[in-house]
Amino acid sequence: MKKISDEGKLYLLHLNLPLETPTENYLKRICQAHLTTFPFENISKLLSFRDKDVNIPSYSQFVKNFTASHFGGTCYTLNSNLIVLLKELGFACHLAMLGNQHMAIIVNIDSEKMYVDCGAAAPMFKPVRFESDHQNSSRFGEDYVNIVPASSENNSYRYIRYIRGKQSGKAWNFDSKKAYEVNDFADIIQKSYIPQAAFMSMLRCQLWQIDQNRNVSLVNNQLGIRYSNGQTITKTLSCISEIEEVMANEFLLSKLPVAEAIEVLKSLGVDVFSERA
Repeated sequence: MKKISDEGKLYLLHLNLPLETPTENYLKRICQAHLTTFPFENISKLLSFRDKDVNIPSYSQFVKNFTASHFGGTCYTLNSNLIVLLKELGFACHLAMLGNQHMAIIVNIDSEKMYVDCGAAAPMFKPVRFESDHQNSSRFGEDYVNIVPASSENNSYRYIRYIRGKQSGKAWNFDSKKAYEVNDFADIIQKSYIPQAAFMSMLRCQLWQIDQNRNVSLVNNQLGIRYSNGQTITKTLSCISEIEEVMANEFLLSKLPVAEAIEVLKSLGVDVFSERA
């Protein structure tokens, strides 16, 4: 069995997974554990902006940040660190750039490329066999993602997400064979920190809770809980203490410093309790 770093051991400990040989089944369990452990959130991003440290955390810092503050991140933080773990575990993989915007991972297993993405706030619970299965669907209830050929070129594909039958967000094209490094995203990452950027003008946190067949989501002061059977519960939160209570009791992420993030947003002119936020 391959030896891994102390950071890798702590990463697997967070995921509650043992060290195993790199197989498709192991990769599936990593994907599901990642989406149910590390939140998709911009709280850490807002605090990085406040502290004038507008870079994605290192591999070591990433795993320590979860221990200390329950930080996850957006796609750049989540997928750039996940790929380091995958490489440590012996998976052959590279970063992909989608739509000149999003970061994902292509993993090669038994000469077949598979799509892995734990940073899109989407139900990507397992690697997608997009080359051999053009009818693929990564699904949670009425929320699903298809990865389909984008053109007659063998390596050109398109990521499309649907919620209740309607396209959600932009469709992203990508070249499955073109390998990117984190540095290739440097300009995009820097631009993601400008005050007008999407995740600099809201409070955002999401986590999948497969053991309860649900997804918990916070957008500013709006809590949404979606179940796989289509049931949805929404609640408007009226103060910081209510948001902190939701983080502790619904997300089980009591260490997330939401009050500090709300203060950063306030300094940027965003009131998360405003109807216009």
